[in-house]
Amino acid sequence: MRGVIARNEGELEEALSCFNKALTVSANDAKYLVDIGRVYFLMGNHTLAVEYLEKAVKSNPHDSKSYYWLARAIYHLETDLFNPCEKARDLLLQAPSLQNSAELIIFLAKLVAELGDTNAAIQAYERALQLEPENLEVMFKMGMLYLRNNNEDPAFAMLGKALSYDATHQQSILAAGSIMQAHGDHDVALNKYRVAVNGCDYNGCLWNNIGVCLMAKGRLAQAHSCLKKASFICPLDYKINYNLGLVHQAMGLFCSALHFLRAASELKKDDAQIIGSMAEYYRIAFQDLLAKADQLDDALLSPPQDEEQS
Repeated sequence: MRGVIARNEGELEEALSCFNKALTVSANDAKYLVDIGRVYFLMGNHTLAVEYLEKAVKSNPHDSKSYYWLARAIYHLETDLFNPCEKARDLLLQAPSLQNSAELIIFLAKLVAELGDTNAAIQAYERALQLEPENLEVMFKMGMLYLRNNNEDPAFAMLGKALSYDATHQQSILAAGSIMQAHGDHDVALNKYRVAVNGCDYNGCLWNNIGVCLMAKGRLAQAHSCLKKASFICPLDYKINYNLGLVHQAMGLFCSALHFLRAASELKKDDAQIIGSMAEYYRIAFQDLLAKADQLDDALLSPPQDEEQS
């Protein structure tokens, strides 16, 4: 008990000492092997975490927590000998209680999604939702996977289901609002974003989306304010810098536009949209320069007004 309390309070060294003592007097009880492995995992020592958790799995192959924490430790290993994500997935597939543990299934879905098998990930999340029908994170992740597969209708339905349980769920609001924005429903998207702002306004992605909506409606000054706030929260987000470049360009502030577009290109190199926007900026700037050059030529070639009058 002292070890659990120490771990929960972040006193990992003390927790490790307590669990090692408990392991010594309990003849290598698998429960304490898991606890020690978890502490090493929290300390960032994933190699030792794997060592103890493998012992726990061998000692008690029916304990789902042993498989879960071992898979997480393997996933975070830094090695070139094998693919940690694949090995963690294979381990979870061997877990005897996989179909009845939402925790295992959710992590398995994350792994297979990361490996590129979105259909298998969706199926895994569907099973997790059967076990935990009110899990908002699962609904949101399913919606995002449907979007990855370009299936907007089931994605929107799943995000709507999450919002029916919690109308202030920020991730679902952002995703649903993005779909609405893509279809030009800016007013509806803004109404959704207002709900999210009331819950937590310190969200760069949220303010970026609000700024894009306002820019699409032609409210450039308000869009600029929202995007500047987004930039303050997330200064290294290339999308925010890119959108700031666009709004400055729309406002005729070309030097500022170039500044933000260059910042975006540094953060996201070889992005076609950013390169295209910079090319458009240079085209406008070159045309403006030519127009001013023509005006200067006309001024130099035309006789002074005093001479004309005489």
